[in-house]
Formats: sequence, structure tokens, C-alpha cells
Amino acid sequence: MKRGWLVFMWALIGAVVGQLLGAALSHYIPFLNYHIPLGLNPTTLDLNFLVVTFGVSFKLTVGGAIGLVLALWLALR
Repeated sequence: MKRGWLVFMWALIGAVVGQLLGAALSHYIPFLNYHIPLGLNPTTLDLNFLVVTFGVSFKLTVGGAIGLVLALWLALR
């Protein structure tokens, strides 16, 4: 169970660092900053006494995907 959380954290850190590097290097290597929007549009549930909004969105860039794959490779080897 502990290893699962470590792999998840490595994947998250790898994706964030990859996205940051992709954005920083986008002037030199433009395709690193191309992205695919993933997620659900915000939806509101109104129960008259309680209003809840659900929604999540991700912007996965090429750099972030490369960082994610490298981090998973490092975590699982």
C-alpha cells in the first residue's frame, strides 16, 4: 500500500516538473507545450438548501507526459 502512494507522488511530481520544463523550453522546442484538455465541465447540483458544484479539469502537455513517463519509469524500476 505504501508503494502505491510513492508511485502516485512520483507520477504527480514528474508531471508537474515536466510541464514546467515544457513551458520554460517552449520558445526553443514549441511542441513541448502542446496540450490536451481533459476533464468534466462544472455541473451544479441545487437541492434548495445546499448547492454543490462538481468538476475537474487537467491540461496534459507533451512535456508533462514525458515527465510522467520518466517518473513512473524511475519509481517502478
